[in-house]
Amino acid sequence: MKTLKLSAILLIILFCTQNSKAQNQTIVSENAVFNVFPNPNDGEETYVNLQGFKANDLLVVVYDMFGREIYSKVEIREQDGFLFTLSTDGKKLPTGVYIITASSNDKVFQQKLIVK
Repeated sequence: MKTLKLSAILLIILFCTQNSKAQNQTIVSENAVFNVFPNPNDGEETYVNLQGFKANDLLVVVYDMFGREIYSKVEIREQDGFLFTLSTDGKKLPTGVYIITASSNDKVFQQKLIVK
């Protein structure tokens, strides 16, 4: 378990150092489009969109910059893709930088989220 957590933290650090500017960018991989918006945002409403990726379900996890898991949920595919709101039980995400990961079928998509 510690090895997995350490690997996740190293991935987050590597991802953030390579993508130090913000965000509203779209990740495209093999005809799949992964987008987190609005970005940057105020911490209240964050939408995650994944289109063009064939899977029945999607594990979405939000990590803070210390590698702590803030949110996780399995989303079920509806119609042509995944579009949903990250919910933190009515609480705003604190100001900071987060990594949103979405994974299924041995594919992992990541996007940095900045909360002002």
